Amino acid sequence: MRLDDLVVIGLLASVLLLDVARGVDGPALPVVLAAVGTVAYLLAGRRRAETAPSPFPPRPVVLIPTKDNIGSIGDVVRRACAQGLPVFVVDDGSTDGSGPAARAAGAEVITHPKNQGKGAALLTGMRAAAKLGYTHVICLDADGQHDPADIPAFAAALTAEPVAIFAGVRDLSTAPEISRFGRTFSNFWIWVETGWRVGDSQCGFRSYPIAPVLALGLGGGRYELEVEVLTRTLWFGVPVRDIPCFVYYPPKEERVTSFRPLLDNARISWMNALLVVERILWPPRWRLRFRDPQAWNGRSRGTGVGWRFVLGLQRILGRRFAHLVGTVLAGWYVAFAPSARDGLESYRARVLSDLSPYTASFAIFRSFAHALLDRLTFTEKGPAAFTYVREGQEHLIGAFSEPKGAILLGAHVGNIEVSAGSGENAPRMKKLHVLRFEAPGDHGRAVIASMPEAWRPKVIPVNMTEGFSALTVVRALREGAVVAMLGDRLIDDRTVTVDFLGAPCRFPAGPWLVAALARVPVIVVGAFQEGAAGNYRVLASPPITCVFDRKRPRDEQIREWAQVYADHVAAFVRRYPTQFYNFHDVWANRVGGATATAAEAEAEP
Repeated sequence: MRLDDLVVIGLLASVLLLDVARGVDGPALPVVLAAVGTVAYLLAGRRRAETAPSPFPPRPVVLIPTKDNIGSIGDVVRRACAQGLPVFVVDDGSTDGSGPAARAAGAEVITHPKNQGKGAALLTGMRAAAKLGYTHVICLDADGQHDPADIPAFAAALTAEPVAIFAGVRDLSTAPEISRFGRTFSNFWIWVETGWRVGDSQCGFRSYPIAPVLALGLGGGRYELEVEVLTRTLWFGVPVRDIPCFVYYPPKEERVTSFRPLLDNARISWMNALLVVERILWPPRWRLRFRDPQAWNGRSRGTGVGWRFVLGLQRILGRRFAHLVGTVLAGWYVAFAPSARDGLESYRARVLSDLSPYTASFAIFRSFAHALLDRLTFTEKGPAAFTYVREGQEHLIGAFSEPKGAILLGAHVGNIEVSAGSGENAPRMKKLHVLRFEAPGDHGRAVIASMPEAWRPKVIPVNMTEGFSALTVVRALREGAVVAMLGDRLIDDRTVTVDFLGAPCRFPAGPWLVAALARVPVIVVGAFQEGAAGNYRVLASPPITCVFDRKRPRDEQIREWAQVYADHVAAFVRRYPTQFYNFHDVWANRVGGATATAAEAEAEP
């Protein structure tokens, strides 16, 4: 934990203790925490890039901002579409018909009624792409300078290193002298601000990972954003890689550009001045964090060491004190994890609409922090550390008692990890296998490995390259294993659309295909905090029998089984609304092709 983190947590802790002493609770608490977090942010002069590891391969889309490029936009779009990726065009207040021309050439077009600047257009395109489930944008200019034939090179590079920004490096040997000087001058300031040598800080041909860029809260709306985004992402450990790209400079009389040399150069210079001052005045900027940039892998914040420290506090000072620390950390996330907070908004609107976004986020983050502490307690002390109340226990007993296997299907709701020993029969644990996603830098693996053998489950890993481990799971089930997995996180393209909390939502089809292949039942399970710390209610549904009827379409039968599951999960969250831990918009799940247009995504509230 760094010095700036400790400063923020100290401020939040002080306010929290003061409120507790004064007897303040309810909506006032998260509001005060958010206010203090805002002050801390202003003092820090930065916003942390919060991302979560993705179990999916990258899904790039081409993004082209345009302003009055009627002579070139159609050709650029057609050549970009020929590279096999979707193409979004942001028409930034054009008056010459550039937007309709781009649409006629095959692009999805988002329109700014008034010109807002290239930076604003890029951010608009990224937000629209993110809503449609895309993870990266490959940006190029609309004036014909960049060759769309270079798009596959960017796509291959970001697939190999999804967490990096790839910045095009132009051959300026035939470019005007002013262009060569401008690049050298800009590269120098990036080096002053970050210590990183970028090959071409002025080239607009780039690929960006969307999530960390949007999480930075960038302020530049015009050309200065292209400088700001490189500096701030480098500050937070996102590497910038050089990649050669072709550039064509048309004759001066044919060039169409929105760049205003005097005004835009002044804006870029002002942005550089602000970034230099920020680095001078904020001590954490003095020692840069990217000594090994490739080690940054997009994983969520928090380390095994940090959680072991909190667990040590719990051993010494008790569970109540540890939960108080978790509450403080929840306030920190309310202030500094905008991507997770925003990801909860669709859920809040459906289930917690009577609470404000900050109040709902704080309640869910606090519940999640307490759940994480209980998971760590379970790894150390096992089932004896908790008190269980059970509903549907006979279904779990039946699953573990039968010679054939079964699937325990949970969700990102409640604390399913601590329910493993609730069956009051430790030998049953020998049958339990857990299907879990494992990524580089995943400290959860070490936590499981440290569990005493008596309640340590066998792990069936799922990773980014292999997807859903169907054959491994089927083999284990046929050998009598009980396999626990989550049914609300997309792993591959096999999905089914059902109604979840009143809206269409895509869930994985994999668990149901596996259950039908292995001819085993599926039991929907959940474990939820109730009352005092350490008290859990374990819920188990009646078995869902998954046997295909050859006279009916398989997709139809899978959808019916998945709908039963979705109804159970909906009942769980209505009963325990603050124990929902899916920190992204599950209704926007996309693995295959998008079903909405870019314009529709941008228009969503």
